[in-house]
Amino acid sequence: MHAWTENSESGVVLAVVLMVLAALSLLAVAGKGDVTLQWLQVRNAREYAEAVRLAETGVGMALSADRFRLDAPQSGRYCRIASRCVEWTVRYAETTAVPGGFEEAETPKRALHFEIGALGTAGPRARAPVVVGFMLLARGEPDAELPNEIEVCRKEDDCPEDSAEPPVRRYWREDVE
Repeated sequence: MHAWTENSESGVVLAVVLMVLAALSLLAVAGKGDVTLQWLQVRNAREYAEAVRLAETGVGMALSADRFRLDAPQSGRYCRIASRCVEWTVRYAETTAVPGGFEEAETPKRALHFEIGALGTAGPRARAPVVVGFMLLARGEPDAELPNEIEVCRKEDDCPEDSAEPPVRRYWREDVE
């Protein structure tokens, strides 16, 4: 009977040790899952921030154009590397009188309003759409006929008469997909 007691005690100890090992294994797997999830969240946040920066880069590239078309949208694309790209489209929206604060008494001007839609992509899940509105101040009456495109004059002197001043940003918004 003494041998049977030792075997049953050994069996109980073995069962307890196995249950403790099983509990520790479950905790390790759960902890590893949490760490992996946190790492993925940090990576996604970094990629999204990179996508926003790329979208803003696309807006800057669009604003630096020498000419803007009024009859059709203009598009562009830039990739730092294959998975880090921005695409943008500039489209003419409307012509208005010059908003308050921008008027000059010497020449009648009109405000040509445009919108830039940029989409920065920095990985399979990180996409940042951004929309920026801007206007060009150009010579002419608001209701006068529009040319197909307008040149931007970035130098004070030596500008064509029908050119516009450099773009003035009006609004910025980040769209949520």
